[in-house]
Amino acid sequence: MERPQPPQPGVGPDATVGPPAPLSPAERQRDARARRRRATRQFMVVGLCFAALLALGGVAVGFLFYDRATRPDLSTPEHVTRKYLEAYLVDRDDYSARQYQCTDDSGLAEIRALRSDIDNRERKYGVRFSYSVDSATKMQESGPDAQVAVDLVLSTVLQGQPKREVEHWHFNTHNEGGWRVCRAHETD
Repeated sequence: MERPQPPQPGVGPDATVGPPAPLSPAERQRDARARRRRATRQFMVVGLCFAALLALGGVAVGFLFYDRATRPDLSTPEHVTRKYLEAYLVDRDDYSARQYQCTDDSGLAEIRALRSDIDNRERKYGVRFSYSVDSATKMQESGPDAQVAVDLVLSTVLQGQPKREVEHWHFNTHNEGGWRVCRAHETD
């Protein structure tokens, strides 16, 4: 019986036959075009990824700037009291005023009554009243609470004559993640 022989290199169906045949000019041109297309695709993918990252970064930066620009300044009791009065009495914007008041706003009933009274007088007599904040001064501060004295100026024109009245108010503020107005009462 004959022994099986190990396969010899270069013989049989798996054997390679010498170096590859040189490519024709048309095949070389086709191969070069394919490489260029592949390189162009890779460049486009990298470029689009870079543009997407820039766009996302721009959106994030825009959001941060917008957030900082629109966040109310709650840094001092005087400033918050002044901004609350400007929003509530001068601009008559309840939504903006809410940003400056405490979550428990039951202590603001007197200032609401003042605005309601003035609104009723405007409708009843057909005159326009305007408010301004003459001064807002911190009287005392203890821990998260502070008291602010405010001079409110109420102006109108009656029978062609300008009228001006100054009202003295005290506002209690509380620092709950920023100062907020919690209570108001007239002192005169």
